[in-house]
Amino acid sequence: MKEFDALYRLHSKEIFKYLFYLTNDNSLAEELVQETFFQAFKSIHLFQGKSKVKTWLYQIAKHVHYKYIKKNPYTKSEEFSEKGEYAINYKTPEIILEKKEEEKLLLSLIMKLKEPYKQVVILRGLNELSFKEIGEILSQSENWARITFFRGKQKLQEILRGEEVKWM
Repeated sequence: MKEFDALYRLHSKEIFKYLFYLTNDNSLAEELVQETFFQAFKSIHLFQGKSKVKTWLYQIAKHVHYKYIKKNPYTKSEEFSEKGEYAINYKTPEIILEKKEEEKLLLSLIMKLKEPYKQVVILRGLNELSFKEIGEILSQSENWARITFFRGKQKLQEILRGEEVKWM
C-alpha cells in the first residue's frame, strides 16, 4: 500500500494536468484523477512492466476520460476554467496577466483540434512527454506520434490564422 501511495504522490500532478487540459474543469479533472488511480489500484496485478508505470497511468487516464465523455457527451466545455491557475513566478502583474491570457488562448485553440491531434499536442506540448511515451499511451508508434504532433501544430497555426482574421 505504501508503494501505491508513493506512486500516487509521484504521478498524480502530471495526470491531473493532462486531464485538466482535456476537460477544462478543475473539479472534473480531480474526479478523473481519483478514478484513474482507483482503476490502477484495481488492476495493478495486471501490470506486466512492458512499459513505464507513467505510461500505463496515462493510458488508464485516457480510458477514464473516454469513458466519461461516452457517458456524458454534452459536458464538453469550450472555455478555459479560471480555477486552473498556474504557479507563475513573474515580477510584474502585467506580465502575469499577459502570460495567463496567452495560456487561455493557446488552450482554447488546442480544444478546437480534433482527436487525436488534441491528445498528442496536450501530451507533447503541455505535459512534455516523449514521442515514444505518447505512442505507447495511444497504442501507436513513435513515428505516428511525431507525425500527428507535427500535423496538430500545423492545424493550430491554421486555426490561429483564422482567429486573427476574426479579430481584425
